[in-house]
Amino acid sequence: MTRAAKHIYTLLDDHLGIYDNPQGIEFIMNLDDSVFVVSPIKPPPEPYVDYGLIYPCQPFNTFIDDFHFSGTRALQTMTQDKMWAMYHKGKAEIYCTLVVRVIMYALYFRLTKNNRMIVRDDYDREHTLEMVFTSPLQFLEYTESHFYQEGG
Repeated sequence: MTRAAKHIYTLLDDHLGIYDNPQGIEFIMNLDDSVFVVSPIKPPPEPYVDYGLIYPCQPFNTFIDDFHFSGTRALQTMTQDKMWAMYHKGKAEIYCTLVVRVIMYALYFRLTKNNRMIVRDDYDREHTLEMVFTSPLQFLEYTESHFYQEGG
């Protein structure tokens, strides 16, 4: 593990595995040392929706390599622009979660290199879309229609 990685690991560990940087990006390190990153997009398309960017759970060293962190300052100053860059590389996903009382239904959208999207649900079932969504409303409408098809 590099010196930078050790310092980042210590920072996350000192925050009991959950660190929110000043830009509102949340870093979560699990007990198995895997890490995921969440960056909500405000405002969401509707009040009953959680919407944003997520870097799915990866081993700690993969997380460090993917983000090219050079130290804790890079983690503390990271902005949503970096998450968008990761999304465009196919490393991060857009999440769209319907939140109605205690029911939550989430889909995760990842870009592919051939201008398509992979859609994944919480059971890791995936399918490919032949188009790329670009507006929050498209993500919301697709998530709602998928939710109703599943019997929600």
